[in-house]
Amino acid sequence: MKVFRWAVRAGPWQPTEAEWTKAASLIQPEEKERIGKFVFKKDAKSSMLGRLLIRKFLVQETGCLNSDLLVDRDKHGKPVYPADLSVMFNVSHQGDFAVLAGASGCLPGHQLGVDVMKLEYTGGRDLNEFFRIMTRNFSPKEWTLIKRFPNENKQLKEFCRHWSLKESYVKATGTGITVNLQNLSFHTISTLDPDLIVTDTVLSSSGEKLTEWYFEESLLDAEHCVSLCRNFNVASVEKFEHLSISDLFLGLDPMNSEDTDYTLEFLSKDERP
Repeated sequence: MKVFRWAVRAGPWQPTEAEWTKAASLIQPEEKERIGKFVFKKDAKSSMLGRLLIRKFLVQETGCLNSDLLVDRDKHGKPVYPADLSVMFNVSHQGDFAVLAGASGCLPGHQLGVDVMKLEYTGGRDLNEFFRIMTRNFSPKEWTLIKRFPNENKQLKEFCRHWSLKESYVKATGTGITVNLQNLSFHTISTLDPDLIVTDTVLSSSGEKLTEWYFEESLLDAEHCVSLCRNFNVASVEKFEHLSISDLFLGLDPMNSEDTDYTLEFLSKDERP
């Protein structure tokens, strides 16, 4: 069983008219329509790269043409490939990155989730006030871990790390954040380090350790952490491979015709709020 871990930088990408037109031709029409509804370029770019990561992964692992691959969504809205359930994937995008975790040779009951998080707070409120509002989403033990650091910057980074872990778990299970997040308590042991993959974090639910779940944590750069959650063993744990934008286009044949009007509408949007 092989697990793939891919990351691509979305933030710096300033697609040309030709690039965006090409990208839009490679995805399903309903995906194209959904991306077209984003108000800002930043969100549209991240979502587009997430779709391309999925399609590149499926072409590689199934041997099918991109134009023959129909990605669906399960009852929780999670993208799936119903034609071959032994192939599993999950994507996330936040900050400057879009990421994919994917596996082939999966068995019934296998679950996988991934989440990327930028280690920053841009909410405008005082950080302590923000933490107060978020109290109900973390266990008392987690708050002890978060606030053990002497300065707000390190507390914020630990907060983001815990939030990424929670997201990766609820994405793997398909429950989303409708569950009581305070009942999910992560105990982080090792510190995140640019050269390491942390695998010793432990999850408890309502005080009981969930030993069937494994977590991989790493830094994509100094400002972004990524968490991968799975409930199956793997032969090796590896860091996320950084792909270029051009890597995503390789081997993908078009699903629909090129649409310059769609591209011009995208190019007319502001980058971000």
